[in-house]
Amino acid sequence: MSEALKVRWVGLVRPDDPEYLAAMSAQALAHRHLGPRQDPGEIYRASSLAETAVRAWLGARLPLLEERVVVADLLPHGKRAYERRYLELDAVEGRDGAPSRIIEVKFSANPASVRRGLTQLGRARDLLGQRWDGPSTLLVLVEANRSGVEVDLERLRGLRLVAADELGDRDGPGPSLLVLPLAALTSHLSAAEMAALERGRDEGQGLTDRRQEREAAAAAGQPVAELGSAGAIVDRRMGPAATLTFGDDTDDAEDSPFAALRRRASNDDEGADR
Repeated sequence: MSEALKVRWVGLVRPDDPEYLAAMSAQALAHRHLGPRQDPGEIYRASSLAETAVRAWLGARLPLLEERVVVADLLPHGKRAYERRYLELDAVEGRDGAPSRIIEVKFSANPASVRRGLTQLGRARDLLGQRWDGPSTLLVLVEANRSGVEVDLERLRGLRLVAADELGDRDGPGPSLLVLPLAALTSHLSAAEMAALERGRDEGQGLTDRRQEREAAAAAGQPVAELGSAGAIVDRRMGPAATLTFGDDTDDAEDSPFAALRRRASNDDEGADR
């Protein structure tokens, strides 16, 4: 958290909150001049379906709050007036309006998406900690390929892997990761939605194969072909809501939960950790 930043107030509202919807509409209108985006691919198109299905799956097991949009009045560095910012979370567990656990969902074939998700969760937790005792964090990964996503636990020390039947247990001090198979979500998906997710997995497997080929070539000292724009992996929400986050951008180096509202790039390079 930036020491120069001041937080006057933090709260949670529903995704259909009128002020939030108005802010989304204004932000979407402001970005219309940027023109149409290139086709982001099957993973991107299916990511919102995975998020909705995971939220339904979680809701059958945990007490989820309807309020899952963080709203905060912040004083950005170098400014004199407080500004209202929003951050839409994938799910929030809690009772009586108080969050006890914040949840991020990733539909991805990119191993680096785990680190990005944990970073996003940590920043959201720090913000909510301005008002509530620090909620715990859970990352739910739905693998967008066939061969699985390799999670480097050595580089993610402190990360606790949990099983579905352990979600009700008390979290430790660090973040938790649940790798949820797509088969667990079938009862929350229509046939058309499942087909879209399967197309995303097919695309993700192709990207995984290409990544592994590049890594093998690099290890052997062979020239490595660049991945074209069609090989980008994107696993985040669609729609104007995505433009209104303040801790969920594509560049970790510049990203901050208190950064100015910026439009999320329509897709990441494969090497970017979405």
